[in-house]
Amino acid sequence: MIDKNRANLINKVTNGLKSGKKFLEPSVVCIGIGGGGCNIVSELNKKRKEVNLFCLNTDALSNAKRSDVISMNIGTEYVLDNRDSGGYVEVAKKAFKEDSAFIDVQVLRRTDLVLVVTTLGGGTGSGGAVEMVKLLKRENTPFKVFAVRPFEFEDNRKEVADRALAQIRKETDHVEVYDNNEFESIGEINMRIKEDMEAIIVSQLKLYDTLYGKYNDYFNRIVEETLAEELTEQVLTINIEVDPVETEVSRPL
Repeated sequence: MIDKNRANLINKVTNGLKSGKKFLEPSVVCIGIGGGGCNIVSELNKKRKEVNLFCLNTDALSNAKRSDVISMNIGTEYVLDNRDSGGYVEVAKKAFKEDSAFIDVQVLRRTDLVLVVTTLGGGTGSGGAVEMVKLLKRENTPFKVFAVRPFEFEDNRKEVADRALAQIRKETDHVEVYDNNEFESIGEINMRIKEDMEAIIVSQLKLYDTLYGKYNDYFNRIVEETLAEELTEQVLTINIEVDPVETEVSRPL
């Protein structure tokens, strides 16, 4: 009975530490920014427990229709009518900058790797991605950006995208760019991004397994040894308290 109780207690304590994020486990966050980025992230593999999917958008109406990812409305106190950035990059930048503390607490805390997905050319996708990169750098969080450029015939969007991409590259080299003109369809682009992201996730998880596996094994031993000693002391205490009573009762009248 004692061995069974000991095993149950060890398991309970270990699980509690894991759920409280006091036990090292890899955590990967995929963030879709703007409508296009959120669409791509929504199609990622949701079976990986280590990967959390987020949709950050200034378009609250679009977010309200999503149930496949964790949606966060950005700039609700700044964006006009709580609708969206209206295609204005500076509006999106302002919204993400003002909500940076909120994003940091809700998304980035205790995260080992962040993958940012965005389609450049619109207001939120372009401005939001730039501010997200700045926030990730301030927090010293490892990250990589996956950005999609618009078609050549989309003159206005192409100029917006190129400006945003230049700002992102000024902040980091960790960016992968996908040009719409080099693919036959949007579906093909989305598939390529998903494959590239999955490869990075697999690679990182293998690294974490090597680093954290050794730590977790060591940590498990500490938990087991500590609880074993505590339980042994409790058993001895119980025996000491019970023995005198039994001796007293057994005395002949």
